[in-house]
Amino acid sequence: MRLTVGEIAALVGGKLEGDGAAIVERVASLAAAGPGDVTFAKREHLKSARDSRATAVLLPEPVPGMRAAQVIVENPYFAFLVLLRLVEKERRYPPRGIHPTAVLGENVLVGEEAAIGAHAVLGDYCVVGDGAVIYPNVSVGAHCVIGSESVIYSNVSIREHCTIGRRTIIHSGTSIGGDGFGYIQQGGAHVKVPQVGTVEIGDDVEIGCNCTVDRATVDKTVIGNGVKIDNHSHIAHNCRIGDNSMLIAYARMGGSTVLGKNVLLAEDVGLTNGITLGDGCIVGGASKVSRSWPAGSVIFGFPAQRMEDEKRQMVLVRRLPKLFEAVKELKAKLGVKSSDEE
Repeated sequence: MRLTVGEIAALVGGKLEGDGAAIVERVASLAAAGPGDVTFAKREHLKSARDSRATAVLLPEPVPGMRAAQVIVENPYFAFLVLLRLVEKERRYPPRGIHPTAVLGENVLVGEEAAIGAHAVLGDYCVVGDGAVIYPNVSVGAHCVIGSESVIYSNVSIREHCTIGRRTIIHSGTSIGGDGFGYIQQGGAHVKVPQVGTVEIGDDVEIGCNCTVDRATVDKTVIGNGVKIDNHSHIAHNCRIGDNSMLIAYARMGGSTVLGKNVLLAEDVGLTNGITLGDGCIVGGASKVSRSWPAGSVIFGFPAQRMEDEKRQMVLVRRLPKLFEAVKELKAKLGVKSSDEE
């Protein structure tokens, strides 16, 4: 990236204050920024921004006495995101065209400007949409669809009959369409239940590294449009996740669990089988959810309960040692023996 501060102001729709001809070549955090860098500051960090050594700072309002050029925008972080996209585009090296070592099965359809990297394998009757990018060492089973402009990073495994929507990103090490964990007891042995369903992932989804999305036993496991799933999360067979929901790292969903739209699971949340969380539910970190909750619920704990109830109990638990000592002193005054003294 090499832009003048004036060009940056025009790019993000901001108002320039200072030297518009100064050159910016890098992005940096507020604390680390120096000459040649552009950074940003939220309203609560304006005092720190005043002493920044950066060439330019994106700000929500002017800061008197700054040495750096100022670009005033309503949302500095979002404006900084525009610049991060430019840097990302320069630093990523996606495959171009179809690499000669890629293996394509029968009747594979590859759209215009799509790319397939070295040693990628696509099964029979796969469809790769326009502008999609499949990085090296990806395995895609037969009869899969990869939507236009989607990006599948190295070492992703997508099993047969899965559908990936448009503009979806799947990061390295993730498995889509592995068998669900289904067994029945027969004659003292665990007998596998065949998993013959599919996985359907919507548009504008992002799935982090080392996640697992199991195929359905029958029908399909569904991840709606705009869903974001962080690293090391697990989606079991026949789960359904509503549009624009977010699962933070190590979230785990048991089989046939349903999330409504705009649900947030914080880090390390576990959901038991077959429950439903309504639209807009929020689950606090490390919670274990063992029953269904209606739309708009904010829950936390092990087992999860209403957030305000869990917080109240946490406060009371912290007071137990003092309460125990107070009761002990009161018994001594009354001459009542404790059970451990009898």
